[in-house]
Amino acid sequence: MKKGIHPNVNKEAIVTCVCGNKFTTISTLPTIQVDICSNCHPFFTGQQKFVDTEGRVDKFRKKAIQIEATKQKHEASKSKKVKKTEEPKSTTPLTLKELMKQMKEEDTAVVETEADKEQA
Repeated sequence: MKKGIHPNVNKEAIVTCVCGNKFTTISTLPTIQVDICSNCHPFFTGQQKFVDTEGRVDKFRKKAIQIEATKQKHEASKSKKVKKTEEPKSTTPLTLKELMKQMKEEDTAVVETEADKEQA
């Protein structure tokens, strides 16, 4: 076995149950806390026991409050966003054909302005 990679083993780890029962076992942890043990488990006792540490209704209410909070945050961020209107497409041509057409228009405009200067 390689040294330094294995966890330390506690030969007398104390396991404590919610019912108050304590016993020892071998574990890597020094103490362990459990909700149900063989002393209070329904299979061994024959009695029904609810293990609901937080409560289902409380858990549901917490989730509902959390969902409502996220909805409000989402609505607030939606209202902050400015609706962007459709801007006209960029003025730069996208195809070679459009580039050629634009260059011809610029050339004719330059020729016309030069002709106007000569006439004046």
